[in-house]
Amino acid sequence: MDGAEIIGDGLQAAIMVVVAFAVAVGARCAIRRVGRRDDAASATVQIMARLAFAVIAAVGLYIALRTVGLDLGPVLAGAGIAGVAVAFALQDIAENYLSGTIMGFRNPFSPGDEIVSGDHEGTVEQLNLRYTTIRTHDGVRVLLPNGAVLKNPLTNLTVNGNRRTDFTVGVAYGTDLRHARRVLIEAVAGVERVDDEPAPQAWVEELAASWINIRVRYWHPPRIADMWETRNAAIIAVVRATEAAGIELPFERTVVELSASPDASLGWS
Repeated sequence: MDGAEIIGDGLQAAIMVVVAFAVAVGARCAIRRVGRRDDAASATVQIMARLAFAVIAAVGLYIALRTVGLDLGPVLAGAGIAGVAVAFALQDIAENYLSGTIMGFRNPFSPGDEIVSGDHEGTVEQLNLRYTTIRTHDGVRVLLPNGAVLKNPLTNLTVNGNRRTDFTVGVAYGTDLRHARRVLIEAVAGVERVDDEPAPQAWVEELAASWINIRVRYWHPPRIADMWETRNAAIIAVVRATEAAGIELPFERTVVELSASPDASLGWS
């Protein structure tokens, strides 16, 4: 092969690489546009776009190398052996990438959803091939390995559109419990973010030492901020309603009995 042929093959290979990367970029952009138009989950769209880009670019590079006469057989065979060794060394990373791909197609959540994974609860910001990024209610950005997210139980608090919160109210012994339940339910039902359906509930739960516990339950929007704001408003409404209805919310009382010691009764010092 003379110099002109080498230059020609090299130029052809370079053109193939450029065309392949251009097609890969175009495919990635097209998938993202289709995803936005069809309102598809952004995590799935991003992963599909990246996979399409990688596959098209790899195929173009392979064809370009074959054009210049590079025999990729031994290279691929060596890469396969090396890949097995690397896979064992980097199995956790590989697991995260595979888990990210699976979750991208299963779509268990979307950016903006409130999720609970293990000990972490927060708003999903991004799902990429390695990590799921969430923002906790106290503003901390947490990167969850996709392998752990896929293997552990996952709770999506947003998917149903609402979530339930409850708290306990202690009323004094002697209180008309049926009346107290009605007062509590009406107070919570009047809070702005509390859902009408399912309706708020109040159930007598426990006979404690100094009062009777009533468990109040209600449904509200799923965001963590909504949970705290609604809980705050509901408790304020309950306190006002019980005061207006004359329902006593007693303090805890401890009875201490004092008795004279044997030494004092006998006059010993």
